[in-house]
Amino acid sequence: MTLDARARFCGRRCRQSAFRARRLASLHGAGDASPMPAARRFAYADPPYPDCARRYYRGEPSYAGEVDHRALLARLTAGDYDGWALSTSARALREVLPLCPPDARVCAWAKPHAVPEATRGLHNAWEPVIVVPGRRMRPGLPDWVRAYPARGGGELMGRKPLAFCAWLFRALGMLPGDDLDNLFPGTGVVGRAWSAVSSGAAGDVSLPAASDGP
Repeated sequence: MTLDARARFCGRRCRQSAFRARRLASLHGAGDASPMPAARRFAYADPPYPDCARRYYRGEPSYAGEVDHRALLARLTAGDYDGWALSTSARALREVLPLCPPDARVCAWAKPHAVPEATRGLHNAWEPVIVVPGRRMRPGLPDWVRAYPARGGGELMGRKPLAFCAWLFRALGMLPGDDLDNLFPGTGVVGRAWSAVSSGAAGDVSLPAASDGP
């Protein structure tokens, strides 16, 4: 790997995550002569979590107040998508989950950061990801992903690391050629990662905004 190629990555974890993301393009059909399945349409929603919009995003040009999660879930479940996923907070899960269909699966993004010694009680070190897969593919996949929060790519709260993106695509059952509707694009890393995976443009996956290292 050349120095210029290495410069596109934030570190070893980022390079490994980019490799895992690129590998999605070769998973289907390994040892199988069957044709590629018809393209499907997926959606990912990563809105401001309930009761967090004003606190974290009021300075953003796109700020529009609290997200109506009832309307958002109605949009996701209206039938326009073959599969979808929604990120939310552990605190809001009790409110959001009853709005989801029975086949929705609660998965977890575990963040392995340390808890300050001066604090007390339980600390939030994970985020729920509600997933309705569009395909169920081999090999199987754990219903959780362990990844550090993104460190680069700006200051937008809640931006997702590349390791999360790679896991998300597999959890949804996405294959190259599928469409992804990124409803709350933020930094755009999820959409760019999928475009790179789907097109095979390996260099575009390794975005600084997607670092999953500390």
